[in-house]
Amino acid sequence: MPVEPKIAATVVLLRECVPHSESDDDCEFEIFMVKRHDNARFMGGHHVFPGGRLEAQDMTPESRARVIGPDKEILNTITGVCSEPSDLWIIAIRELFEETGILIATNDKDHLIELNNDNGAKFKDYQVKLQMDHLTMTDILTKESLYYAANHLKYFGRLITPKISPIRFDTQFFLCKFPQNQSINLFGEELTEGFWGSPREFLKLFRKRKIKIIFPQYSTLKRLKKFKTIQEAFSNSKNGFKVVQVEDFRF
Repeated sequence: MPVEPKIAATVVLLRECVPHSESDDDCEFEIFMVKRHDNARFMGGHHVFPGGRLEAQDMTPESRARVIGPDKEILNTITGVCSEPSDLWIIAIRELFEETGILIATNDKDHLIELNNDNGAKFKDYQVKLQMDHLTMTDILTKESLYYAANHLKYFGRLITPKISPIRFDTQFFLCKFPQNQSINLFGEELTEGFWGSPREFLKLFRKRKIKIIFPQYSTLKRLKKFKTIQEAFSNSKNGFKVVQVEDFRF
């Protein structure tokens, strides 16, 4: 019997950049990837996008009540993924903060929280407490009168691990523009490094065997390679919406 896939979400951070004048890569944005520890039980040594699986804390009434602005069209489309589709945005935002320190949260719907010299140390402490299960993500948001800013995440698709795999995930992919008033702080127990590059650059590194990725990352990079700007990627994010369930992740 195949293992039942665990519900998960992952976030592709994007930031604007100036194309290299001496390169044929005219992409005007970069994306962020992280490398998992070599001894990790799942995908050790691979480059991935920040993310993780659904946890009990994501499904509480208190958590669901603090979600602002998920795309209603997408909510109606993915009703079969889990009992409450808004949980998927909660997973994505929580995992992104836990792994990178980037917080997609707001107190007024339109603007994300700014992390600066006045509050940066406090939120780094929150990040550590979340990693150690001393606080939930919703505890943190409630303390700071913040909400999950789901309207800042663009749904990009769904991919299910092959049935032959002993560890399986039903993963939802989101795009998110990197907040310029925040900085990355990696979760060192799970991740060894993170770096920015265009989709073409990451695919080139993969072909040269300088990084390891598997099909979900590869297919996401291939889709993003088609776009020149962040706005173009966001505008076309729904066009590629489909459930991808393949027999094998090898390619």
